This record gives sequence, C-alpha cells and structure tokens, in this order.
Amino acid sequence: MNVAKVYFIFSMVLTGTLSAPAIAGEAAPAIEVFTNSTIQVVSVSDNTTVYVMDRINQLQQVLSEDLPSDPENAKQLVLARFQRMDAQLSSELENAARGLVQAMQYGINRYPAIVFDGDAVVYGVTDVTAATQIYQRWQTRGARK
Repeated sequence: MNVAKVYFIFSMVLTGTLSAPAIAGEAAPAIEVFTNSTIQVVSVSDNTTVYVMDRINQLQQVLSEDLPSDPENAKQLVLARFQRMDAQLSSELENAARGLVQAMQYGINRYPAIVFDGDAVVYGVTDVTAATQIYQRWQTRGARK
C-alpha cells in the first residue's frame, strides 16, 4: 500500500471520528448529499446518503445507443438490455430515482447540495464535514435568538 493511500485512509478515519456529535448521546443528523457523477464529495460518513442525480440520464444514453429505427425492434432491444442489468446498476438507478423524489420534496434546485435532517440545506459545498460545521453554526445562532 503506498503512502498516499495510507494518508487517505487515515484522513477518512479521522474525519469520521471528528465529525461525530460533540455531545455524548446527541443523535447525528441525517445527511443527504445531492450531486452528479462529475462532482467528488468527500468526508462521507455512515449516516450520509449520497444521491447521484445524473445516473438515470447516463443509463438512458447507454440504453438508447445504436437503437434500430423500427420502434418495435428498438423496444425489444431496450428490454433485453434492461434484463442484462446487474444488481450494482439496478441499485444505482434506485438511488438516483430516490434522489430525484427527495430533491423535489426538498425543493433542491442545484447541486451539490447537502441536506441535514430534511430541513436545512447547504449548497455548493462538497465536503460533508465542512457542510456539517456550517449547519452546526447555523443551529447555534438559531438557538441563541
């Protein structure tokens, strides 16, 4: 294992440890990340769900590739391609579909977006730890009012 991998793994362990709730017994917020396949999200922990929003479009492009012009033949070919879909791809599609539903419910209109407990969103941040700190500062200011 090279040194870069060791440091990466070490930083992931530290990030998970340092992003834990500060007060014992305090429940960690449910975190949902809305992103696409070109944006790398970092500091993802166990209580984080990451939705890759453009995965359905990517699949549609693959399924539509080199289809015959006859609609019935095209339909049969797409169905055959769906049947060959593996569990990993199926899981990715389910994730993207669930993400689209959640994004509509929350009113997410761009990404990256990180949602905390379904009621607060931080846009434009790709580091979950940094977004969590922003969220915690927001909560602290709200509690003082």
